[in-house]
Amino acid sequence: MKVFIMTDLEGATGVCGTWQDFNPGGREHERARRFLTRDVNAAIEGAYDGGADEVVVLDGHGAAFSIIPEELDERAKLIRGRRVLEMEGLDSTFDAVFAIGAHAMAGTQNALLPHTLSLSIANIWINGIKVGEIGLWAAIAGTYDVPLVLVTGDEAAVKEAKQLLGDIEGVAVKRATSMYAAICLHPNVTYKMIKEAAMRALKKAKEVKPFKVKSPVELKVEYTKVDFADRIASRPGVKRIDGRTIVVVADNIIKAMALAL
Repeated sequence: MKVFIMTDLEGATGVCGTWQDFNPGGREHERARRFLTRDVNAAIEGAYDGGADEVVVLDGHGAAFSIIPEELDERAKLIRGRRVLEMEGLDSTFDAVFAIGAHAMAGTQNALLPHTLSLSIANIWINGIKVGEIGLWAAIAGTYDVPLVLVTGDEAAVKEAKQLLGDIEGVAVKRATSMYAAICLHPNVTYKMIKEAAMRALKKAKEVKPFKVKSPVELKVEYTKVDFADRIASRPGVKRIDGRTIVVVADNIIKAMALAL
């Protein structure tokens, strides 16, 4: 069984504060990297204990240098560095996707650092369904007939995932008390939770249906400012709805995202 692990930083165990706190140069940057790497290792260990024979990890936050390679479980392969595709390396040879360190979509109440891809985006809809990064990842995976079976992150992110995808495995490693603060579980506790959830996720992976988006795919993006939409609206195939909103139609979500984002 082959597992693809998509990662982000905001939803990792113990990561709180502003982006300036934990992005490169921030006072919590190195600690946040260790927290994320530890969460990913728990997922890798659980995947192998659950029957995986290959695990590929994508470093998905920012410039994609958040995971500490020398501290990563040596059984896994790591994709790092700025990527061309949102889930670079994923294809139909995989059996399951994990999302580790996820956060809720832009505008979510009671969520830690909620946003969708960047602070320039207010909302995204796929065929009329509002989604965040979790939904986009699930749709991309669904293009390859691969189910997203595990999501870890703050409580709001796990709730969002279950509402969209149904009875998948979810691990809430913290609960937001404001946009920049959260009640956090101890890393030893979350390691065990993530490992056990990864094992369960693989055992029922064949029962989880991939999130398949019907073709043609309509992707609507509402930007936070008019000038952001101005730049995208000039592309061929992009339709302007209003000052901040554009729509594209494509054969699949991957092509639609390439046009609209």
